[in-house]
Amino acid sequence: MMASNELTNTYGQNPATTAKVICNKIVYSLARSLMKAPPDGWLQSRWHWFRSPFSLRRQVLWSKPLNAWFRPEDESALECMLHLPSYEPVDWVAPKPGDVFLDIGGYIGWYTIQASGAVGPSGRVIALEPDATNRRQLENNIFLNGLSNCFTVPKAAWEHNEKIGWHSSAVPVWHKADVRERANLVQAITVDSLVNELGLKRVDWIKMDIEGAEIEALRGAKQTLASFSPVLFIEVHETMEALTHFLTESAYRIEQAKFDQPPDHHGWVVARRA
Repeated sequence: MMASNELTNTYGQNPATTAKVICNKIVYSLARSLMKAPPDGWLQSRWHWFRSPFSLRRQVLWSKPLNAWFRPEDESALECMLHLPSYEPVDWVAPKPGDVFLDIGGYIGWYTIQASGAVGPSGRVIALEPDATNRRQLENNIFLNGLSNCFTVPKAAWEHNEKIGWHSSAVPVWHKADVRERANLVQAITVDSLVNELGLKRVDWIKMDIEGAEIEALRGAKQTLASFSPVLFIEVHETMEALTHFLTESAYRIEQAKFDQPPDHHGWVVARRA
């Protein structure tokens, strides 16, 4: 059975939601003690506490590791907001008060919220998220936490200002730009154009998680990198060779790297101007 702190470390914005969470966790604990693990794992099973016996979609919940409220519209959002530090080196992202932080691929807002608290009222966070459903959750989560230093942009980062193909995955966190896609298009913008349009006088951090479009987005940020030398936190999606070449040409060096799909198919890097 779950320990008492495991039952209560996730709770809702009202008592009814908290009761649903506790009930779900108790049922999940019983299922795990009485049943064999499903073929696809417990996270995907109908018995996981995210979904049974009460759905937690569109319920306002508290993320203890993020220290923030969020309102998920699907289970992948729940997993992200409750357990992202188990998957990603979130502590590598360390902006300072007054910094300007670009969150490219904002998804539902983990890094946007994290950066908002770090940069404080004198700083600014700009989050790019082209997918309408993900952006709705991102904006809801910004509102729920009363973050006044965040601004969202409904565009993808790319090497040109144009409309590009957009692939919607069955799992929302894996939506991505795909030039082969013709039926679904989104507006893209270069980072350099965005910086100019917003009149930014500094860019201190760029976080990028865009499912394989890292190089195209970085090509559209050459002037920003040259002018402001922001720290880069990039999730790598089978682009490490090209990324290393680009960073070297741009006078950047990789300071930290971690891969969960060796040798270097998927992971994270932090790079700074050499």
